[in-house]
Amino acid sequence: MADTARVFIIDAAYQADRPYDYFIPPDMRDAIVPGVIAEVPFGRGNRRMAAIVFDTFDADPDSYGTGIKMKPLLPFEGAAPSPVLQREGLDLCLFLKNYTLCTFGDAVRASVPAAAMARMEEVYRVAENADDAVAGATERLGEKAAFVFAAISAKQDASKEYLRSKFGDECTEILPALIKAGLIEKRAALKEGGSNTRYETVVTPSAELAEKAAEDGSYIEEFAALMKSRRQADVLKEAVSSPGVTDGELSSRLGLDLSVVRTCLSALTKKGFVETEKRTVWRTPAPQDEEEFSAYGGEDVLSDEQSGAYEKLKKLCFDPEPRAALLHGVTGSGKTNVIMKLIEDVLAVGKGVIMLVPEIALTAQTVGRFRARFGDRVALIHSGLSAGERYDEYRRLRDGEASVAIGTRSAIFAPIPDIGLIVIDEEHEHTYKSDTSPKYLAHDVARFRCGRHGAMMLLASATPSVTSYYKAKKGVYTLVEMNQRYGGAGLPKVEICDMRAELSAGNTSPLSRLLIRRVGEGLAHGKQSILFLNRRGYNNYISCRSCGKPVLCPNCSVSLTYHVTDRSLMRAGKDSNYLEVRRGAGYLSCHTCGYRTAVPDKCPECSSDHFLFLGCGTQLAEDHLMRVFPDVKVLRMDHDTTGTKNAHDALLSRFRKGEANVILGTQMVTKGHDFPGVTTVGVLNADSSMFSEDYRAAERTFSMLTQVTGRSGRGEDPGISVIQTCNPDNDVITLAAKQDYKSFYEREIRMRKALTFPPFCDVAVLTLSSPDEAFLNASAKRLSERIKEHLGGDFSDVKTVVFGPFEAPVYKVQNVCRLRFVIKCRLDKRTREMISLLLTEFMRGGSRQGRTDGSLRISADLNPSSM
Repeated sequence: MADTARVFIIDAAYQADRPYDYFIPPDMRDAIVPGVIAEVPFGRGNRRMAAIVFDTFDADPDSYGTGIKMKPLLPFEGAAPSPVLQREGLDLCLFLKNYTLCTFGDAVRASVPAAAMARMEEVYRVAENADDAVAGATERLGEKAAFVFAAISAKQDASKEYLRSKFGDECTEILPALIKAGLIEKRAALKEGGSNTRYETVVTPSAELAEKAAEDGSYIEEFAALMKSRRQADVLKEAVSSPGVTDGELSSRLGLDLSVVRTCLSALTKKGFVETEKRTVWRTPAPQDEEEFSAYGGEDVLSDEQSGAYEKLKKLCFDPEPRAALLHGVTGSGKTNVIMKLIEDVLAVGKGVIMLVPEIALTAQTVGRFRARFGDRVALIHSGLSAGERYDEYRRLRDGEASVAIGTRSAIFAPIPDIGLIVIDEEHEHTYKSDTSPKYLAHDVARFRCGRHGAMMLLASATPSVTSYYKAKKGVYTLVEMNQRYGGAGLPKVEICDMRAELSAGNTSPLSRLLIRRVGEGLAHGKQSILFLNRRGYNNYISCRSCGKPVLCPNCSVSLTYHVTDRSLMRAGKDSNYLEVRRGAGYLSCHTCGYRTAVPDKCPECSSDHFLFLGCGTQLAEDHLMRVFPDVKVLRMDHDTTGTKNAHDALLSRFRKGEANVILGTQMVTKGHDFPGVTTVGVLNADSSMFSEDYRAAERTFSMLTQVTGRSGRGEDPGISVIQTCNPDNDVITLAAKQDYKSFYEREIRMRKALTFPPFCDVAVLTLSSPDEAFLNASAKRLSERIKEHLGGDFSDVKTVVFGPFEAPVYKVQNVCRLRFVIKCRLDKRTREMISLLLTEFMRGGSRQGRTDGSLRISADLNPSSM
């Protein structure tokens, strides 16, 4: 057995994130295997830290030098744990660490559900350099913060539950402030026991009792009457009359607490009257309405074009070498039918499948169709599940109970033992790139896993990303195209409405006369409509009539959005004081940090009490729609209406069943949905995304318009779409109206090549952030100098173009200012080494300049989702 464990510390800082070797005590060697979480003494103070075992081996004494003695792993408290990751998962975490420049611990947390790491808990302890910061910090933070700090000081590791029991929920706001002040730090620690697996007890009477009860119907009644405990007697009678009953069912039938039932069962088992068996209970997500998707239960009849695409993909899928393909088909061409047929073949040979969708809103439709076809072999993974549901779906996949994982970006880590196919549907969507560490792209993880399993990565979209289509044209991916809608349906007719002419005609409504007419025609024939506006709230911002300044968030450099909570007051107060009605009917909200406040009495800048409420959000558009069509049922789908669990599914289900005539929403209504009753689609503001600073603005606008207009006319009736814009002659809009992806691609790739943007280069963004603006500017100047020094010295072979420092698009977020460097480069090994070195140098940049409050942070985002 191996005597040495190579581990990564779960909470190691980036500059200390490397493998460490520890001696395995003889009595632990059976339990210490790769993937197990253990505790180690770390650093000069031998602090207890949670670590994950990456590998085990027999150490060569000469390799560590004379007199060097390894520290031993700390003994387990309670039973030895099971591995949370297998070999592939550990190697994937190492890939993420090196590829995205995250810590190994961040990669582990992304790969494994929190509930699967039940033995770990977050604890708070006094920071190493707290003595330098404690002097004035506790006075500045207040008396309660001082009490919380004192409690943490008195206890080596204080859990949040312990602190909440002493100080109430208020401590959840105090703890981040203490961390920010450099007084405490948050760490992961192991706790004894802990399992998030849920069980139930199945009860059957002993063979002797069952036999006697069968011979004499009154035997059990008479037998139970002689028992001293009435509760045990009641439990026994129910168990005999219903063999196989569970403890939960006994609790419900007898009106007893579950703990009381289990105590009775324990006593009855000892007496030999009953036999019990513990059985796992799977917490599955809320089931779909079976009737809603029953039409998808049979095998689809593929068209000739679909059959051709399927045969090409099948040949690639069963090639022994890993493959990648791009399925490019117009909206409504039936890409999902081809994918499901391919999945059926993969499952038939005993392999598993991962199917990614870009939005939680799409999982209900996808899971419904797949469950109708593949039954309980389908598991669902996304952030909207409870911790228990997500853990159980994870275990079903790991243990082979399910073999098809469907979900959003995080489902790419599904623990399927033998993967045959990974599908990324709507592959162009920016949601496949994580904005938090590890900042991975699902495509890169899929490529790694397919290479490991010899599987195929299949990208599918009506509007592929320019980078993916470029790779397909160059032969990196196999390009498979479908140019016709399934069943002979035609593409929707698209009309472009010039909103400048609407304003000239006196129409200030967000709904053009053309759109109102088209929606009305659809309603007259009993058809449905989808309206898209990518702004929530009522008004985008409020501005002072006197000085022209908008009302800004006090924590962020963004304007506040006006939301309405009482529409009846808005309607009833038309002739009342304008500002007073607005103040009473709603509130202002920051969509960046969540700050809320009432509408101010006076302008914060000039004290004027005259305001303009400007811009249109989904609430205002809904009001206008209901004024024009007062008898029409409208569903609004945005962040405000989908905040509760399963809210996405419920709204879409109601619309699919015809309980509403119109669905109005943000981007979650634009992609992937298949509503046969929809014949009209309206885009209320096509210009909102076209003129952003991001080099992908045109690509995203084209994709959004093509996707949303493609939602109409997918049934038997022809569809029509209306695009409202102030730029009707813009190439992006006219090409999207024609669904002419190839012409758009040729236009866009020429521009990218001329300006050297991806796919002709990579982009790395380094972001410095600090609440101290002067310190931030000084640090940015120092970082600029270090970049030049590295490029002129050890990394002179790295070719880059460096821009910056300049302000981030949103300069201040939650009172933290941000400056960025944008580096055009090739992200090869050498470039990553240089960026990693910069991160290491500046990770503790504040303390090296005499700052101990952790006020400077640096992060790297490689090929970010937004600029």
